[in-house]
Amino acid sequence: MIVVTFEVIANRSPEIGSSQPNNHGRKLWNMLFPTYNGRICLLVDGVDKTQHQLVMEWLKKEGFKPGSIDFHWETGSDNRLDRVRAVHAAHTRIDWYVDNDPAAVAKVIKEGIPSLLVTVPQILRPEWNQPRTIVGWEEITKEIERQRLKNAERTWRET
Repeated sequence: MIVVTFEVIANRSPEIGSSQPNNHGRKLWNMLFPTYNGRICLLVDGVDKTQHQLVMEWLKKEGFKPGSIDFHWETGSDNRLDRVRAVHAAHTRIDWYVDNDPAAVAKVIKEGIPSLLVTVPQILRPEWNQPRTIVGWEEITKEIERQRLKNAERTWRET
């Protein structure tokens, strides 16, 4: 059994029906689905009962067919850990937990369940954002020359 969160396969929007499928998540799903014979549990949190049918229709429309779906109205890493524990109790063994939330993955790993943290290049989490400066070509060539000079000085011998 593999537990995959909805955010891995979809770029979630406030309205579930307008969420867009994630190409990387779809590729991962298509690799895992035949290997585990469709034994994938989709974890969908943050939805109430009125949205369950909408999620089911979205999955059908996009071509995802999980073996089971675990809906829950709460969100957060603690809630996901509780849902994983419930799935683990029901299915006795979870082969993989796949999520894009590092806090949830860390908690699931502590439970002894193999986990996969998925990072999607189009979506940067705020805690991962590191300001980057673009180095100009002149600065790069100056640094290369500086390193060459240092290397030459190291091997330079006075005779």
